[in-house]
Amino acid sequence: MMTKRIQPTLQFVWLEVADLDRAAAFYGDALGFPIVETTDAFIVVDLGPSQLYLALGHPNPGSMYLALAVPDIDALYQRMLEAGLKVTSPQDEGWARYIEYQDPDGYRLLLLTPREASED
Repeated sequence: MMTKRIQPTLQFVWLEVADLDRAAAFYGDALGFPIVETTDAFIVVDLGPSQLYLALGHPNPGSMYLALAVPDIDALYQRMLEAGLKVTSPQDEGWARYIEYQDPDGYRLLLLTPREASED
C-alpha cells in the first residue's frame, strides 16, 4: 500500500560561530538581514519562512553550503562593498544572479536572486 508523502518545510538552520558580535555585525549590519532574537548563547536571523540560528560554539565551515535568496543581488552587492567587505561582482547563470562568499567563520554562502521564468 502506498502512503501519501509528507511535505516537510525548513524550520531553521543551526550554525555554530566563534563570536556572536562578529556574526551579528556580518549578517545584521553588513548584509542587512533582520536579527529577531539575541541571547548570550545565540542570535536568530529571520529568513522568511525559516530562521538561521547562529550559536556560540565551534564552527565547522566545511560542513555547510548555505544558499540564501534576496530580492536584489546588486543592491546587496553594493551594501557589502559599503560595509568594507571584499566581494566579487555578481555572476550570471541561467537560473540566478549570485555572489559566492564566506562568512566570518568560513561558512560558504551563495547569495542569489533567482531568475524569473519570464526573463528567458
